[in-house]
Amino acid sequence: MKTEVILVRHPIVPEDFDAPAKALQEGKVVAFPTETVYGLGASAFLPEAVAEIFRLKGRPADNPLIVHLLSVEDLDKVAVSVPDHFKTLYEVFSPGPLTYVLPRHENIPDVVTAGLDTVAVRFPAQPAAQALLKIAKVPVVAPSANLSGRPSPTRARHVLDDFAGRIPFVIDDGPSDVGVESTVLDLTVDPPKILRPGLITAEDILERTGIAVESWVQDEGETIKRPPSPGMKYRHYAPKAQVLIAEEKEQPIEEVFLAMLETAPEPVGLFLSEQSWEALRPNLPFSREKEAFNVYTYEGERNLASAMFHLFDALRTLDDRDVAVIIAEGFLGEEASAYMDRLTKASVHDEKKALILFVCEGNTCRSPMAEAIFNDRFEAMGARAISAGLSTIGGQKMSEGTVEALAEWGIVANGRPSRQIRGKLVNDADLIVTMTLSQEARLKLYYPEASFKIFSVAEFNGGKEMKDPFGQALHVYRRVRDELGEIMQGMFDRLISMTSK
Repeated sequence: MKTEVILVRHPIVPEDFDAPAKALQEGKVVAFPTETVYGLGASAFLPEAVAEIFRLKGRPADNPLIVHLLSVEDLDKVAVSVPDHFKTLYEVFSPGPLTYVLPRHENIPDVVTAGLDTVAVRFPAQPAAQALLKIAKVPVVAPSANLSGRPSPTRARHVLDDFAGRIPFVIDDGPSDVGVESTVLDLTVDPPKILRPGLITAEDILERTGIAVESWVQDEGETIKRPPSPGMKYRHYAPKAQVLIAEEKEQPIEEVFLAMLETAPEPVGLFLSEQSWEALRPNLPFSREKEAFNVYTYEGERNLASAMFHLFDALRTLDDRDVAVIIAEGFLGEEASAYMDRLTKASVHDEKKALILFVCEGNTCRSPMAEAIFNDRFEAMGARAISAGLSTIGGQKMSEGTVEALAEWGIVANGRPSRQIRGKLVNDADLIVTMTLSQEARLKLYYPEASFKIFSVAEFNGGKEMKDPFGQALHVYRRVRDELGEIMQGMFDRLISMTSK
């Protein structure tokens, strides 16, 4: 599938949205911008289309979705018995980044609400989102347009990183204005309760409407069986790297960063303001050039709004640089609750995925193909794949045949350049699979301490090696793809058995 990127023109040209609107009506999935983050949209009235969102994201089925509406005139299609507070809140905060949990209308399929008797509803303020809703004429469910657990997308390129070749349209209207998901407010309880913090705080609501609301707090040791809102039960917003939070409490922020850098594993990434970086840099005991580090700064002084706007882009950017840890600037105070909620969830690593490492020679054909197929099938099941080459010089592009063969299966080749095998990759992997027997032997020679977890693909393929398709016709790449696809389950089963001991 080819993904068409639609660049939004301003003033809005309605005809630009005809094709994605028709796609929504036909049960397809479309990515579009909102003022909070980019959303992965489907018609709320088409259960199969909604189910496709769960499949594409690898999203747990008990994690409910938010229904997006153009205006309050559409509310009676999705909700009933609307509480009195709603009108006041809507007049002040909608359209905008506030989601209302309301009694559910029978029109809404179970798959949208995860079987709950409530439905979450939002009225986006972003002009392109409004144009799409107006032309589509259907309520649209739209969780963040990222693979489940990954940092949310605030730019169209983030969406393409995860879904290029898997959805027909991505509507690109530049970076999201807010940078974090909406505040979710439960109006089915008295007093109303914030289930997920966002830009709009309890203080904002009280000050502007006179309505006192509470914030939901998870009791220590409490298990959430059926979350009434997205973002409550599962690990969210997390890059592959470990995330550490630098909080300015009793020390200046630059001293906090400096202390954390002394013990942080390398390579390390930093997310902080230009002001904090300029204060930190002269005190570093090593190279002071920003380019020598994996540093993502936002402009000017320490500023919560700027940090929030850049947070997800920073996590994705630093993760693409293969850092081991990201140290991110934290903020104190109630007004920072949304930002710190996302950062805290990104820092939780109690759900470590079992890791398989695929190895070939150049890391441009067989091993990245295996990596992509494995992650497409098993990443949502607690396992992850990476790949590397024994002979690559690093930085080589994935072969065109690999990209094309994967695309025919609806799998996006992320375009990561090749990388050479190194000790950290070998050490971190729970299972290592080479494409040939000779590669297995060489790898065991180089890393004898890891011999117990190194196997060739022949172990899972009836004794048959995986021949290199480099420079050959597309049908050869297809044959490699098909063979890898047939044996993936066996490798996953072996990985799980090794990590569960």
